[in-house]
Amino acid sequence: MKKTVKILAILLVLALSLSLVACAAESEASEVAADTTESTDSTETTESADVNATVIWRAFDDQYQSGFRIIMDAEAEKMGGIVVDMQDGENDVTKMTNKLEAALSKGTDTVAICAVNSESTQSLMEKCKADDVPVVFFNMIPSEETMNGYDKIWYVGADPKESGVMCAQALINYWNANTEIADKNGDGILQLVVLQGEIGNNDVILRTAAYEETLQAQGIDYEIIAMDTANWDKAQALDKMNAWITAFGIDGIEGVLANNDGMAMGAVQAALNNDYNTGDPNKFMPIVGIDATVEALEAMKAGALLGTVLNDRLNQSIAVLNILKASVTGEEVTADVVGVESTIDGKYVWIPYQIVDQSNLDSTLEIMLQTE
Repeated sequence: MKKTVKILAILLVLALSLSLVACAAESEASEVAADTTESTDSTETTESADVNATVIWRAFDDQYQSGFRIIMDAEAEKMGGIVVDMQDGENDVTKMTNKLEAALSKGTDTVAICAVNSESTQSLMEKCKADDVPVVFFNMIPSEETMNGYDKIWYVGADPKESGVMCAQALINYWNANTEIADKNGDGILQLVVLQGEIGNNDVILRTAAYEETLQAQGIDYEIIAMDTANWDKAQALDKMNAWITAFGIDGIEGVLANNDGMAMGAVQAALNNDYNTGDPNKFMPIVGIDATVEALEAMKAGALLGTVLNDRLNQSIAVLNILKASVTGEEVTADVVGVESTIDGKYVWIPYQIVDQSNLDSTLEIMLQTE
């Protein structure tokens, strides 16, 4: 009997021990599973996390920039995977620098900047480099020195020379097709004026040089009777044109090439003020701009502006956003990554211009109206 009791006691102890071991194993397995789940969740969160990007614009109140910003904001929402904080540089280098410093201090993942001028891009790049934050400049090209100063820097824009060629070609086409009424003084020479943007700006230099190169290549006898800066501004362009019309007479100016549409519209206003460009082909001053703003496109439809060149803000926006995303993941910037028609030359991504004429005026205006 005692033996039986002892055996039962031993068996009971063994059963309890096995039960405890099993519980411990089950607990350990649960902890491992929990850790694995936690790790998986963490990985999924990291992989699906949006890129936090800061985009600093030269000025919110600039018509061209405002439309550009609306397009980029809409594309970021469609694209997903990126959260964009838009900041206004207020056309002031100091304020833009302050906005950049604030974004860097808050831990932004990456930055895109449309700088106030080319000179300021060096110091802006250096601030990004100091914090190891990638930077994409757009619509205001940095110097070659700035582009070579950091391995996480890109530029997205359109070749300014290309726009200058297209701008001049539009004027040449009009001159050749309408020589009898276009050549007001009958001397066979195209007398024209040029409205320039900011002096020293790379786009200004290349666009203006392309005007002359194209005129010469097309065998046009021409004379630039006046050329001056109006700083991209419509009101300043109007003042310049008023002064030139006083100096040369309204018929003494047989063509106007403007570095952007804002200044082209200043020239249009000057023509309208003199009862020109209202529909009479004999009282028409051919004016060509660049950017394809809504105001310019509507002036083309009204017959007050000869032409403009589309600076493709939609495709530039898509390119900037895709490069911002790639800059954080470390993905190489290729044509597939950029996602739109472009030419990639090292750190430079060029988006082609498009000339606007009667064949695509309505469709271009429809697209641009969505940015208003």
